[in-house]
Amino acid sequence: MKVTHRLAVLWICLITLWELSTCHSTKDCLKLHNLTSAQIEAVNPSTPVSIVPLNIKCFSRCVIDEYYGDDGKIDLQRVGNRGTQQEHIILSQCKEKYDDASDLGRCDYPYLMIQCLLEGKTSGTIVS
Repeated sequence: MKVTHRLAVLWICLITLWELSTCHSTKDCLKLHNLTSAQIEAVNPSTPVSIVPLNIKCFSRCVIDEYYGDDGKIDLQRVGNRGTQQEHIILSQCKEKYDDASDLGRCDYPYLMIQCLLEGKTSGTIVS
């Protein structure tokens, strides 16, 4: 299995992990954004957010929608005890990196948060 393919599979697994008890299932989000699993898997997780198709970025938002607070950012209390301690630490670091960014589109932030979480899990740290 190529490294890129393994990263894509990990990418889907991470999205699914954070989706476990959301209002929208992965299938619902795929349908809502007119996507297939293959289209999601075809996007390299390290692809710059500026060139990722909007429907894929919005799919990311859909699957983690229940974790948003009133401020439109990921709320760690809503994440609760889902995921590992390492994932919570990485997610916290990702929030520090992206929560104050004002130039992000509605679907850029969730994509970047999932991308950051994936990079953190892969490397053991997040990129500054």
